[in-house]
Parts: sequence; structure tokens; C-alpha cells
Amino acid sequence: MSILKRLVTTVSATVDRTVAGIENHQAIVDVALRDCRLAVTRAKVRLAGLQKDGGKYRNRITELHSEIELWSERARSVAETDRAKGLECLQRRKQRQSELVVVQNQLKEHERIESGVRNSVEVSLQRVQALQQQRNQMRTRESAAQAQRIMQSMEVKTGGGVDEVLERWEVSVGEAEMMADTLAPLDNGADDLAVSFMCAEESKDLEYELDQLLGTEEGKRND
Repeated sequence: MSILKRLVTTVSATVDRTVAGIENHQAIVDVALRDCRLAVTRAKVRLAGLQKDGGKYRNRITELHSEIELWSERARSVAETDRAKGLECLQRRKQRQSELVVVQNQLKEHERIESGVRNSVEVSLQRVQALQQQRNQMRTRESAAQAQRIMQSMEVKTGGGVDEVLERWEVSVGEAEMMADTLAPLDNGADDLAVSFMCAEESKDLEYELDQLLGTEEGKRND
């Protein structure tokens, strides 16, 4: 018995260490998931800011196109009557054209950065989903392993399989049910009048059968 007890203790300790290791692994994965979600949240905030800035660049480009067209029209309208003012209008148009080139280059670089952040967010989201799926799978396997461990522990403690325990339980319950049926009191709620009629009718039937029997015997003697 002492050898068996030491063996069971050793196995239980090994299983406990395994479960503890699984729990540590789950804690590590949970921390990784938390960090990934936090990183995704920050990246989304940054992406939203970049998209807002991108909208400002595009709005400014639209404004510059309108201003360039406006200064061109102004130059044409005053060139014949005031050439100096016409040249000044062209100077304003040139300034808008130069600014347009700068803003377009800024938008191009901005879109490159925005695209990189967007891709990073998508990759991070995929990573989070993959980690969640793997964690759920490991939790399922862990639950199955723990259930198996409990079943094995019950088999060791009961000296047999769980099926045998359930079978013995069923037999015990069946015996108790049979004993209860045997000891059940008779129904005292029967109708006394109906019982008296039944007894009288049964007596009458027996009297008739007896008369028939006597009549048959009398006939045989006469023959």
C-alpha cells in the first residue's frame, strides 16, 4: 500500500506541475494578447490622426487649384488696363503653384506613412485573432486533460472504473426502490360500498358454481 500511495502521490504531483505549467503558459499568452490589443488601439488612434491630416492636405490642394485659377482670371481681367497689377496677379499664381507642388509631395509622403500604419494595424489584428484562436484551442485541450486527470483520479480512489461505480450505484438505487415498493402501505382510500358489492357478487358466483357442481354430481349418481 505504501508503494502504491507513493506512486499515486508522485503521479499527482507531476500532473499538478503540468497544470501549473499550462496555467503559466496561459498567463503569458494573456499578457501577449493584452499588449497586442493595446498596440492595435494605439495604432488605430495614430491612423485616425493620419487620415485627418491627409484630409487637410487634400482640402488645401483643392483650395490651391481654385486660387491658381482665380489669380489667372484676375491677371487676364486687368492686364490690358493695368499691366503691373496683371504681373502681380501672375506672381500670386506662381506662389500658389509652388505651394501646390510642396503640398502634393507632402501628401504623397503622408499617404506612404498612412499605408504603412494601416498595414501594421491589419497585421496586428490578424495576430490578435490568431492568438485568441490558439488560446481557445489550448484552453479546450487543457479542459480535456483536466477531465481525464479527474477520471483517472476517481478510478484510483474507487479501485475501479467510473462505470463500475455508476453500475453499483444503480443496483443500490434499484434495491432501495424495490424495498420501498414492498413496504408501501395498502390503499386505504378504496370505496367500502364498492368492496361490499364485489364481495357479495363474488359469493354469489361461488354459490352458483357450487350448485352447478352439486347438480352434476347428483346427475351422475342417478345414472
